[in-house]
Amino acid sequence: MYKRLIAGGLALVLSSGCFFTLTQAEEGMWLPDTVNTLPLAKMRAKGLTLKPEDIYNPNGPSLKDAIVIIDGGTGEFISPEGLLLTNHHVAFDGIASLSTPEKDYVAHGFVAKNRSEELPTPGYTVQVLDIMKDVTAEVLAGVTPEMTAEEREKKVAENRKKIIDAQTQPNRQAQVVEMNSGLQFYLYVYDVFPDVRMVYAPPKDIGYYGGDPDNFEWPRHCGDFTFFRVYANKDNRPAAYAKDNVPYRPKKYLTISLAGYKEGDFTMVMGYPGRTNRYREASSVETNERLQIPLLIDFFTGQIAALEEAARADRKTALALASQIFGLSNSLKAYQGAQRTLRRVQFLERRRKEEAALAQFIASTPENQAKYGDVIPKLTKLNEEQRPFVPTDFLLPRIPGFVSQVAGVASLAVARALDAEKPASERNPQLEAQVSRAKAAIPNLFRDRNASLEQQRLVALFELADKQPAGYRVAFLDRQFEGKTGEARAAAQRELARHIIESPYYSTPGRLQVLFELSAAQLRALDDPGINFLLALAPESDAARKRTERFNTEVTPLRARYIAALAASRGNQSFYPDANRTLRFTYGEVKGYTPKDGATYRYYTTLFGVVEKDRGVEPFAAPQAVIDLYRRKDHGRYFEPRFGDVPVNFLSTNDIIGGNSGSPILNGRGEIIGVVFDGNFEGLGNDFLYDYDSQRTISVDIRYVLFLTEKMAGADYLFKEMTFAPASGAATRR
Repeated sequence: MYKRLIAGGLALVLSSGCFFTLTQAEEGMWLPDTVNTLPLAKMRAKGLTLKPEDIYNPNGPSLKDAIVIIDGGTGEFISPEGLLLTNHHVAFDGIASLSTPEKDYVAHGFVAKNRSEELPTPGYTVQVLDIMKDVTAEVLAGVTPEMTAEEREKKVAENRKKIIDAQTQPNRQAQVVEMNSGLQFYLYVYDVFPDVRMVYAPPKDIGYYGGDPDNFEWPRHCGDFTFFRVYANKDNRPAAYAKDNVPYRPKKYLTISLAGYKEGDFTMVMGYPGRTNRYREASSVETNERLQIPLLIDFFTGQIAALEEAARADRKTALALASQIFGLSNSLKAYQGAQRTLRRVQFLERRRKEEAALAQFIASTPENQAKYGDVIPKLTKLNEEQRPFVPTDFLLPRIPGFVSQVAGVASLAVARALDAEKPASERNPQLEAQVSRAKAAIPNLFRDRNASLEQQRLVALFELADKQPAGYRVAFLDRQFEGKTGEARAAAQRELARHIIESPYYSTPGRLQVLFELSAAQLRALDDPGINFLLALAPESDAARKRTERFNTEVTPLRARYIAALAASRGNQSFYPDANRTLRFTYGEVKGYTPKDGATYRYYTTLFGVVEKDRGVEPFAAPQAVIDLYRRKDHGRYFEPRFGDVPVNFLSTNDIIGGNSGSPILNGRGEIIGVVFDGNFEGLGNDFLYDYDSQRTISVDIRYVLFLTEKMAGADYLFKEMTFAPASGAATRR
């Protein structure tokens, strides 16, 4: 999970394995206020010693107060002085933004030797959960069965806004999040801390050891961690960066265990997983498996190729593009793995059988038929009607804004001018705010602009459109290149991309700003090929957005009823809602696995493997300091007798997804034993289903984190503020 997935809003379908059986032993990303409904006796037999209120307590400190959102991942407080632990890949954007060719923190790492050297990290905030509350009754107040989908959506939106407005304050963010397509709604209120400072980031050859070849693979030998510190004002409240800010004092921080683990030991993870849709209908599964996932694989492949070509120019460009390449590469491999898993388990066929059984349940009584009889047919019809537009609705809104911020701003100027020609009642009320933000950003768009790369990325989108089969063509782009095929079309695509990106109206901030002062007629009179393309594209993109909005409006209440039917078929047994970037709890055990016939993987790796993989060149270039520590057998207190070495990474059966990156993995006493950073390739498709036999969470052992922090970075002064579990033999602070 090296970077968050960026599929641009295309929701993937996901599944819980079987509609009509209980969830498997380890399955589920559970809401923390439902922990008391889980099989606690079984969990205690495995090693859980905590009470449910130790994990989640709305009225006092509990583990949930130590777990936060940071950037696209999760983090955890490990000291009373705001020290925060997360993944190197979660911190990577910050590390790259602080780096220069002279001070390359990506390559060499960064360590602050004292508080004054801790670096403010632009763009990073930490969200600390304060309130979590079921507000379903308030959100659905005034909603009636007689309402149309549009009327229901409008009323729900009004109610949600009232709840959010009542909670929102400076540096305090409120969200009302729907669960199970609107069967439930929860209020989440976060304190948002903008003063986040980097403390220690290992070099890339530790934090991303193994690079893309090892990504999602096992065995792993990656030190994927970084320390930050969160600062607050003197009242312990969020505040913008200031020299007199002080370390934040969290309600709860984690105790560290150096005692280790063995196979079968209980584990639990708390974090903020991204998005799953494990209860989707078969027709949606078909759209995703046969159309959307192949489209996304081709999309990421083309964009990565363009970025990698540009990155070869020089070190500065490579640094600037590194984060994007990592993110896209991670997403590509994730979808490739998902595609492999779905084919291997014949997922679509399985889902169709499950849905046939659900249809039989619905037809079994007049009451069920009255409540749910039209749900599956209507969902099937909606998905079949939307399917031919999937490539169009994915690509058109991304041209050209996805590949060029400058052209994206120009497209807003065009949209504004065209909107002004409409009757007042039909105009987009959100457009002016978007335009205002875009105009304010114009001066910064030209600083590091790479027009050649923008052209290459736009050509990649044109090429992707041309790959679509009959019945799924992007008609707008086919008209642009009408009558051209093969090399003739390829040449026309390159020429159009050049005209768009090299438009003289994109050459300076001033000329770009002027576009916002022109009417649609004046823009047409410019007769600029790039502007003409945007003028033709705007209504097509608008139609794509409206088509998607209509689909979502119609499908959401149907999916809520579908899930209600599913719940009824299970005797209204509780089951976890899909992940949606809210706090979740998952439990499992330390366990290896069998990836294929004739092979078995053990549950841990060691420092020996780091040295064994070393080739002296990226992505297997272990720092000499680490090699020297291994050869001297300078293990310190981090030696594990059972392994005969310093532990590096380990496996567990916890059910996770993107967004869990940086989550703490805890033992049964709630002590941190590692940091989650990845899943295994054989388990990809875990957005779609949970597989106890194949799916594994990969974590970096906390002992490897501290081994590197002490022995390589010399930052063991940080240990003075940490609390170690007595069983570890380390000094304990209170």
